[in-house]
Parts: sequence; C-alpha cells; structure tokens
Amino acid sequence: MTHGEAWTRLPDLLEDRDDVPLLAHVRVCADCQRQLFLLGRVDRLLRERDSSEVVSRIRPLGRRGLLTSAAAVAAVAVALALVLSQRGGTQGMVLRMASGHAVGRAKMTHSDPRNDSLSLTAHGLPVDRSHMFVLWAGDNTRPSMQVGRFMVDRSGGCSVRFNLPATHDWNQFWITRPKTPDTIVAST
Repeated sequence: MTHGEAWTRLPDLLEDRDDVPLLAHVRVCADCQRQLFLLGRVDRLLRERDSSEVVSRIRPLGRRGLLTSAAAVAAVAVALALVLSQRGGTQGMVLRMASGHAVGRAKMTHSDPRNDSLSLTAHGLPVDRSHMFVLWAGDNTRPSMQVGRFMVDRSGGCSVRFNLPATHDWNQFWITRPKTPDTIVAST
C-alpha cells in the first residue's frame, strides 16, 4: 500500500479497524499516525456537538415519560454493569524506569466490542534533543505491536490516548525512543 492510498483511507479507521494493510502502513508512518490522531479528535468533537444539540432539542417529559426514561436508564446501567464485570472494567498499570522510578500511568478501558482504549499520563520521562517516544504493547500469545508515537513537553510530561484492538489481552506496555526500539525507557 502506498502512502497516498493510506492517506486517503485514514478516515476508514475511525469506523473499521480490520483493514490489515492500512494498519500496517499506519504503524510505521508518523505522518499517517499524526493525521489519524487529528481525524479522531475532529470526529469526537463533532459527535459531542451532535449529542449536545440533540439534548437541547428534547422537550420536557410528563410524569409518565419520566418514569419510562428512569426505567430505561436503569436497564442500561444494569446492562453496562454486566458488560464491565465480564470484561474486568478498568485496568491500571504503572510505567517505571529501570531504576524503579515511576514515570507514568496507563489506564486500559473497554471502548466497544472491537476496541480497547489506553490512556497514558506520563511525567518525568527523560528529555534530551528529542521529545518523541514510542509506546509498545504486548500480550502472552501474540507478537508485540507498536501502539503509536507521542511527544512530551519540556518536563517529560504528556497525556495521550490510543485505541487498541480488543482481540488481545494486553498486559505489557513499554516506551522506547523512535530510533532505538531495543532500548526500553520505561515499562510496566
């Protein structure tokens, strides 16, 4: 797959994560990763705007409508609790340097049937000339994969979010520099 083909198909990844050739290109192309990140932000903002407009157009409910709505909300809450209890809910991990110094927290949540969401908050990552790092993920049954690249501020801090396929049991995360993937900066 050429870079041009991948660039035009990046919006497809917002809805569908099963395009193996496209995912393979995005894993190694920083420009496509950055563009996909920006597309995801715009998509989230548009969805939030649409949902807030819908809420503002809802007319007041009568007593019967309120009871029906309350019953529906209770049913959704029970269903959500069942789903989260089956998936284990939220999984949190601490990323540490070789010295044992904690430099970040990773929080894994289940987004939808096909995706897990990883929130990474880092502080004090070593910064020299490059503020760029690479996040990797692994499980016990499949080869590791590059999750994505991220940048930190001058103090080595950041707050980023990545989506991962829900088909893995992610249990290992580590951070490297882009040019030295064999040298681990921090890991869980």
